[in-house]
Amino acid sequence: MGVPTRDELPDVVRDVCGSHLALLDERVPGLLDGLHLHGSLGFDGEFHGGSDIDFVAVVSRRPTEADVEVLREVHAELARLWPEPDYDGFYVVESDLAGAPGDVPEGPGVLHQWFDVGTHCDLKEITWRELRDHGITVRGKDIRDIAIASDDTALHDSTRENLDTFWRSQLEAMEHHPREASLPQAAEWGALGAPRLVHLLVTGQPTSKSGAGRWAREAYPQHREIVEEGLRVRERPDDPSTYATDPGRRRRDLVALMTEVIADGVAMTAPPRQ
Repeated sequence: MGVPTRDELPDVVRDVCGSHLALLDERVPGLLDGLHLHGSLGFDGEFHGGSDIDFVAVVSRRPTEADVEVLREVHAELARLWPEPDYDGFYVVESDLAGAPGDVPEGPGVLHQWFDVGTHCDLKEITWRELRDHGITVRGKDIRDIAIASDDTALHDSTRENLDTFWRSQLEAMEHHPREASLPQAAEWGALGAPRLVHLLVTGQPTSKSGAGRWAREAYPQHREIVEEGLRVRERPDDPSTYATDPGRRRRDLVALMTEVIADGVAMTAPPRQ
């Protein structure tokens, strides 16, 4: 299917976005120019139980203090209407997308139902690349008609830095929280999330979480079981787990996989040749 159209989105995604649009139209008419989605949804419409919805709202002006308070109320209402799935994103003007993510000024955004004004965690190179190549337009100008900055070296460097900082720190934290690291959800998060970044470093192309798992099965055959566990949790949670009687082994296998893929990714100091 490739990048799905708005009409091909899962019902719950269309419904949540529809609620967002209706509230904006009612409470702050004229502010919104476009609403676009990125993340795994842009890869064949991938959406599973536990998935979130990642949005970028393009606005006609920098939100004023009064606008921000209305947006705060809008997202509080959305959280009441739709406690699940998480609806995460931020507000920018169109010209922001033509420049580097790091140059975007602080603005309103929401993460896990927490609304704030600042630098949103998704203001980064991978978001710009996903929007450019796999973005989905829900309203407004088609995302393919919007100028979006793209820098292969910056994308590579920021991805590698993410592995070397955030993901390495998370790996270290798993040693101090063995119970949480033994849970099935940890396998989905780590066995798909870390390889997702390394897939980008190796191929130069982003992919979904499930796409990263399918790639990792072949790239790391010695860790196939824990990768399959991550895919099972994400795609087939009702299927039996090979780790059901030994969650400690699941944690050890996950740590071994993440240790290897993080080291491999950090060692890649230059983007692949296209």
